[in-house]
Amino acid sequence: MPGPKKDVFGVFRDPGSGEEVTVDRYTLASASGVEVQVISYGACVSGVLVPDKTGRKEHVTLGFDDMKGYTEYRYQGSSVGRRANRIGKGKLVVEGRQYSLTINNNGNHLHGGTRGWDTYVWESHVDGDSVVFSRLSPDGEEGYPGAVLAQVRYSLDGEGGLRIDFEAATTKATPINMTNHCFFNLAGHDAGQKGILEHVVRANADRYTPVGPDLIPTGELAPVRGTAYDLRSPTTFGEALPKAPGGGFDHNFCLQFKHRGQLELAASFLHPPTGRGLEVYTTEPGIQIYTGNFLPKPGQENQMVGRGGTAYTYQGAFCCEPQNFPDAVNQPNFPNDIYYPGQPYKHSMVYKFFVQK
Repeated sequence: MPGPKKDVFGVFRDPGSGEEVTVDRYTLASASGVEVQVISYGACVSGVLVPDKTGRKEHVTLGFDDMKGYTEYRYQGSSVGRRANRIGKGKLVVEGRQYSLTINNNGNHLHGGTRGWDTYVWESHVDGDSVVFSRLSPDGEEGYPGAVLAQVRYSLDGEGGLRIDFEAATTKATPINMTNHCFFNLAGHDAGQKGILEHVVRANADRYTPVGPDLIPTGELAPVRGTAYDLRSPTTFGEALPKAPGGGFDHNFCLQFKHRGQLELAASFLHPPTGRGLEVYTTEPGIQIYTGNFLPKPGQENQMVGRGGTAYTYQGAFCCEPQNFPDAVNQPNFPNDIYYPGQPYKHSMVYKFFVQK
């Protein structure tokens, strides 16, 4: 297959500098028929086309036709950092010093803050069959200590596996936890909640992290057995979600991995009517499964209008975000997420798309 193709997706006016910045788009294609588009704004996956069992291709991620959508609605396919997920009250202590981060989610810090890494245009280039994005986050950005140089590499193999390699290096001790935030609907990006409920899901997790009303973990590592969060055997979202408090998932699942740092299967999703499937692999200890509970409900004001004029609504997509556990910096029994000068951060993950005939 030919290497990545580059074109211009649009222009972004940076609210900090006021400068207009060109947003580049790269298209990667596989022999299996999977096509992936990534853009330099937010080092973002802007489109994934996957054939169904009849060969018909359709977008399976939420997305937008132009830059307006990406600036209005955050985290759509973005690379999220410096610290994905939530930090309680935006407070953390690193090497005996307390830091206060920006607050942007119910009194807490979420996905890197008011201007997380998803809201910047990254430097980009093609390296062989891969597309590489990089960004320097300055010391003190969103309240974090240390300057961090981050890199995101996208590679698509011939069988439809989109590999994402995250790397970062810091000048001071700081928490780092990067992930991708694609919203998926394997029935098609426009299939809505009906399509999501038809998905069969399985997660390789025997524990999860319960949360309080503000969605901050309590610190407990609770067994999934006997709960709505037991996804160890295949079940449909239609069967599982009504059992979950609030009728949806927005929880971290603790993976049954033997060795952190090795790429292992974390979760799988299948939409039987189309045959489209997705396997998610990661080197990190957790996955956040989120079922679009905060997407606008049908008829609600401020509708989210996506690709082709499609209204993206409540539980019309799901996320599976490989990561370290939420609020790990404040939970002594959670895996470490503080990195130091000379100790690089690395996280590899794969979205492997397939078709079940």
